Amino acid sequence: MLKINLKLAFRNIFRNKLYTAINVIGLSVASAFCILVYLYVDNEQSFDKFHHDGDRLYRVEETDIFSALRAKPQKSIFSGLMKDAEQKNMIQTPTALAVDLKRNFPEIENAIRFSGLGDETIKVGNQSFKEKGDDLTYADADFFKVFNFPLISGNSSSVMSGRNQAVISERLAKKYFGKENPVGKILLMQNESNQSPLIVSGVFKNFPSNSSFQFNMILPMESNPDYQSDYNRGVESFSDPLVLKLKKGVDAAKFQAKLDVFAKQYFKPLLESLKKNEFKTHVGYMHIFLRPFAEAHYNQATGWYHYTDLKNIYQLVCLTVVILFIACLNYILLTLTSAISRSQDVGVRKTIGAGRMQIILQYYTETQVLAFIAVIAGFLLSVICLPFFGSLTGTNIDLSNFSFGAIALFLFILGLSLGLLAGVYPALAMSGLKPLNIMRGFSAYRINPFLSKSLIVLQFTVCVIMVISTLAINKQVHFLNETDMGFNKDEILMLRSPYSWLDKQKTLSLKDQLYQYAATDPAIEDITSGSIYFGGVNYNGFIINGEKIMIQNLNVDYNYFSFLKIPIIKGRTFSRDITTDSAKLNYPDLKKSQKANLTFRSVVVNETLYKILGKPPVGELNRQMGGIIIGVCKDYHTQDLTKKIEPAYHTLNAWVNNSFWIKIKAGQSLPKTMDKIKNNWNRLTGNLPFDYTFMDEEVAKSYDTYLHWMTTITTSCTLAIIIACMGLFGLSGLTTLNRTKEIGIRKVLGASVSNLFVLLNRGTIILALCSFILAAPISWYLIHQWLDNFAYRIKPDWVLFTVAGLIAMVTAIAAVSYHTVKAAIANPVDSLRSE
Repeated sequence: MLKINLKLAFRNIFRNKLYTAINVIGLSVASAFCILVYLYVDNEQSFDKFHHDGDRLYRVEETDIFSALRAKPQKSIFSGLMKDAEQKNMIQTPTALAVDLKRNFPEIENAIRFSGLGDETIKVGNQSFKEKGDDLTYADADFFKVFNFPLISGNSSSVMSGRNQAVISERLAKKYFGKENPVGKILLMQNESNQSPLIVSGVFKNFPSNSSFQFNMILPMESNPDYQSDYNRGVESFSDPLVLKLKKGVDAAKFQAKLDVFAKQYFKPLLESLKKNEFKTHVGYMHIFLRPFAEAHYNQATGWYHYTDLKNIYQLVCLTVVILFIACLNYILLTLTSAISRSQDVGVRKTIGAGRMQIILQYYTETQVLAFIAVIAGFLLSVICLPFFGSLTGTNIDLSNFSFGAIALFLFILGLSLGLLAGVYPALAMSGLKPLNIMRGFSAYRINPFLSKSLIVLQFTVCVIMVISTLAINKQVHFLNETDMGFNKDEILMLRSPYSWLDKQKTLSLKDQLYQYAATDPAIEDITSGSIYFGGVNYNGFIINGEKIMIQNLNVDYNYFSFLKIPIIKGRTFSRDITTDSAKLNYPDLKKSQKANLTFRSVVVNETLYKILGKPPVGELNRQMGGIIIGVCKDYHTQDLTKKIEPAYHTLNAWVNNSFWIKIKAGQSLPKTMDKIKNNWNRLTGNLPFDYTFMDEEVAKSYDTYLHWMTTITTSCTLAIIIACMGLFGLSGLTTLNRTKEIGIRKVLGASVSNLFVLLNRGTIILALCSFILAAPISWYLIHQWLDNFAYRIKPDWVLFTVAGLIAMVTAIAAVSYHTVKAAIANPVDSLRSE
């Protein structure tokens, strides 16, 4: 029986080549998208699960005592599925906590702390290399015992036992030493003036792509110059992420309860100190939480390494379901409509004794074969599109990390699911035909018009929702890119000092020399300096109107505001002629009563802070700020538009600025100017790394996540519409075929081509309008949910919805027009010849 059904299946598949192609293309494109999402989700779920005894590893978190000062996480339609992934705790722990926990709790087998570094200049022989701070870390000596990262050279027990040892990745070993043996070689960290020369004690394999850690260099915790001072500060210093390894058999939930009791007493002095200083923390006492290490990457914690946004996973899964749903609806519609030509076959088979189950199996087998063909084609297509999909999601998906068995099983399940979803209903519908009704007068089976129209409306409603969402996302991202940030960001080159922030004299000397060079280069319009790049923040806590608030502090140079074209709306900016602008001010009475940060300097505040302060007089001492407000600048954005403009104040020379900004004149050759600046940099620094970026690129980079998501949604929407239109194309062909004689008669009676075109497309237009009416309110809700992530956003208006409706309408008409126009211009003699 199976053999016969397979023969019939292949015969019918190759008999109707056009509709088979439409079905295979639709199902294979949907399958490819589903496979890509499966690979992405599986890759994200595999993070940090390769460690031995991984079920005994936990990240330590504490109650966030600053929660009242932070923005609350936005709720979304997926918030109910997020469990505790959206919970905001602190993961920075006191340096002494690990030692105290091991001393008090025998349940702990090991504890590994991490302490980050800033960007570093590593000197190897006569060469210098710039390394990003994210690639470097201090860690406890048992790092390679606790985590399963293989060593190529060195022993896990001793590789970090010395204070001045360094373990590097094979990537760095090749970069620094080529084919030489790196063990025993000397490294110098030029940004750390107190750091002794480091000896390479081992080399580890590059961390796998599905590891939250992506370090290239690991240094012993005790080699951190600040280690002892941080340790001695106890609970007053929160700096180190901490991972605990529990002993076998320890119940994590019960152990966390014991930690909670410990935390009440351990952090009690800290909370009492905060309350004494009138800090409104809203925290009764601090808790300690244990989060499984393999799940830590789902929680967006400041200072952690890899973050997997569960909302993105849920959204991609929803998009996959939608696209598969549309493809399956296409198949169902085309199969039921084409049943017109196959109803006689069913009637004959039933007349000669075929049972209903035989008919069901025949049609289901045909669908299942088609589904497996589509899944195989989809897999090949997904392999081709994998690099593009990886760039969309910002992940590096390597097929070699997946087992053949797991992929084969998923493809089999996907093919089986598609066969069931797309094939069961048509098989049941065809098998339920009455042979006597079919054979009497050779009448043909016709699909229930209400059912077919409902399926088309449902399919197109989903497409319209995706079109409206795509237009809204594109409009919001365009708004982000085009909105005035409040300062001039074009043609500004940003250079970072290669020296440590402790090497103030070197940075100051470099600054003076760069300023001198900029004054002589005709291609340079101006130069200034700042303390941070765009998006970076430095907060200080002040008590304003009886409440403690966090205020941004930006350290700037004299010409900062004129350089960025930021207007001063009240008072003045900093002046070289007024010595108190750059000097530290002395107010003994304020120092005696000090309970929070005070500036003790002349400051320029932004409008937001000026309003919070109650618009005090300019040029006078402001006791809440602890300094003289000499001016008020117009509000401008120091972070991207997902965040509101926060209160901020500017100081002059409060510390050394390590970022130099050069404004290049319009019309200058950028490559030539960059070459001159780089050559001058090499001369001034002795060929230290030339670390640069452009300000407009830094601003654009802050929206990369949203750009990727916009592209993903647009791609998904395009696929869904293409699949839906292919279905409409095939459906219109079959529907027009049914009405061939009607069209011929109407033409004989005088109907014009335009009349016939409207007649044949009227139903499609009505269905598209119904889809739009259903889709509009759903889209409005979803768009507003997404826009809640932005402090500054568009307001979806009737124009957006109208454009989306027109796109859906035109697309639907275009999909059916080929067959309707062909039928309308056909010679009626050909269609009526048999009558």
